[in-house]
Amino acid sequence: MDYRTKFRKSKLAFIVTVSILGLALGWTIGMQLDFLKTKEQPLLPKPVPYADTVKIEGFSEAKLMQFMKDVEIQFPNIVMHQAKLETGNFTSPRFIKYNALFGFQTSDTNIIKYKSWKESVIAYKAWQMKRLKTNEDYHRFLIRVKYAADSNYIKKLKQFKDV
Repeated sequence: MDYRTKFRKSKLAFIVTVSILGLALGWTIGMQLDFLKTKEQPLLPKPVPYADTVKIEGFSEAKLMQFMKDVEIQFPNIVMHQAKLETGNFTSPRFIKYNALFGFQTSDTNIIKYKSWKESVIAYKAWQMKRLKTNEDYHRFLIRVKYAADSNYIKKLKQFKDV
């Protein structure tokens, strides 16, 4: 075999090797770029302008308490008292029409509206996780974070009997 044939074969082998490496490298970089483009899913679902799922899901205090325990709401009995107080024992238009168990608002007048009452509980859980310190008295916590504008809010909560 003369040197020209050897050179052509080695040149061809080099080109094939570089092409395979280039494809592998390009695929790897492409996968990483796709990974960077994918956005993290938000922890909380987006509130919606209006949804009446209270009737559809068959809301009850027992279902609310069980769901709060399922998502590991801290101090579920006190949070249940909050829900009762803020919804007028689950009869307020804010709850029936917008599934809002708690007084979360986007401004002084715009209540956050949820697709379901469960989303309202999940929003409360996220709020709680962000602010609650370990082993903190929950009533004092609500005062510390200035949860309610009503100065008698804690007294009103304490009037409820545990579920």
